[in-house]
Amino acid sequence: MKLFRETRSSFRSCATAVLALALASLGIPSLAQKSAWTPERSVRLVIPYAPSGAVDVTARFLAKELSDLWGQTVVVENKPGAAGLIGADTVAKAPGDGYTLLLTDDGVLTTLPLFQEKMPYDTMTDLVPVAMAGMFPYVIVAHASLKAKSLQEVVALAKARPGAIDYATNGIGGTHHLSWERLQRAAGIKLNHIPFKSAAPALQEVLSGRVAIMMLGVSTAFPHIKDGRLVSLATGGLKRSPFLPQLPTVAESGFPGFEVVAWMAVLAPKGTPPALVEKISADLNKVTRSKSYAESLAQRGSESRTSTARELAERMRTEYERTRALIKSLGLKAN
Repeated sequence: MKLFRETRSSFRSCATAVLALALASLGIPSLAQKSAWTPERSVRLVIPYAPSGAVDVTARFLAKELSDLWGQTVVVENKPGAAGLIGADTVAKAPGDGYTLLLTDDGVLTTLPLFQEKMPYDTMTDLVPVAMAGMFPYVIVAHASLKAKSLQEVVALAKARPGAIDYATNGIGGTHHLSWERLQRAAGIKLNHIPFKSAAPALQEVLSGRVAIMMLGVSTAFPHIKDGRLVSLATGGLKRSPFLPQLPTVAESGFPGFEVVAWMAVLAPKGTPPALVEKISADLNKVTRSKSYAESLAQRGSESRTSTARELAERMRTEYERTRALIKSLGLKAN
């Protein structure tokens, strides 16, 4: 019996070796070879936005760390236009060989598709979730004339005067607008929405006092909070911001589990083999867990995040469905 087991084990080892050789001779990598994949040429990391924004800056930190890990250049390629559609479509239609990846924020993945009647790709099937890359929490700020020092005080004022408090956003249907709608429902209040074409003019209106409150990225808001032009009310992450450690989160302000954040993730084209997705995901997590990457993001008010491909896919589905339900209830229409 022992001899039989040894013979069978030997036979299996030989069979595995023969199969690997056969696959190699056909130009087909074995599962073991796939899991050990490293790029043999430069990799494109496509960004669906113009340079200098939060996603672009994160991409450059990520590209540097991945280049060091892989021993190959990771080139950041900006493909702005159509609110992110052009860059995402570029990756959706690329070969699934690991040499073209997308880094984008949650707006492109869970909100943008809901406002387009005709999408050039299917977000949920033509882009393969790989891993989270980071998160930048928002901070809720107010002009000093509002006479509110906390989110609870804003809620109290809004309940006393429904519709009297204006809030500024970077546009109808954007992350800021939808976050405010969720917060109003959670708090049982009514605010007045003042949309702008981008965050810059919205900020100027709040700084002038013509609009009372808005949400901003922590790094953008911090100088104005420091010089006293804006009053910080609450941060949007589930943890307090290292920039504003004394400031409570929205969750701590009476809304447990409530997040007001933008998150970033890496995705691959449809057809990328599962073993290759898992390998790239594991390598991304090595980077996002590194001290150097976390410190680089922290300098910009962002936070490093890790996830498996499965966890990212679940987050995308959950937030997509939640956003779709909210948009439907608001009566917002696709373009």
